[in-house]
Amino acid sequence: MEKLARKITNAIQRENTELTDLQVRTIKYGLECLIGEITKMLIYVFLFSVFKVLDYFLVAAIFFCTLRIIAGGYHSKTYWRCFFTTLLIFTIIIIMGKSYTFPVNVKVYIILLSIILAVVFAPVDHPNKPIISQSRRLRLKYFSVAAICVMGAMSFLLPDIYSGTAVIAIFIEALTLFLGKLANRRRCA
Repeated sequence: MEKLARKITNAIQRENTELTDLQVRTIKYGLECLIGEITKMLIYVFLFSVFKVLDYFLVAAIFFCTLRIIAGGYHSKTYWRCFFTTLLIFTIIIIMGKSYTFPVNVKVYIILLSIILAVVFAPVDHPNKPIISQSRRLRLKYFSVAAICVMGAMSFLLPDIYSGTAVIAIFIEALTLFLGKLANRRRCA
């Protein structure tokens, strides 16, 4: 991935010679992240297709990843640790979503607990990209809570077989907020 990102970055740099060294490094890092995420998702799609739970994975990914983009969460230190941690998270979400039919009141409690976790812990800084602006931090907190509310409401519109998966995906993403804050504190200590 690093080699591919470097080749693409070098091609971009040849076409735009006015880029600063910082801009070139930023482009390369962004490409590494993008290529890594695309690779992971393609592998997950393949794996969950083999086990005939692709539909559950897609529901889990939409709900989990949408909130993750806004609120942040726990980040692993290496690509492979991230890969396997994320695979474990999606597997847990799918197993719980497939295995349990949650009554409406339980879903509401899970969503409320997720909102509380977001109020307390969101947003979580990425180790390589801390949120410096307090106003941006506050906006992300509000967006995180609003996103959980909207996604939580949307989960009730899904058929029952997928609704539980969506609610669990929301809750587990909210749990990663706590884990992310904890990991960031350890990194800073």
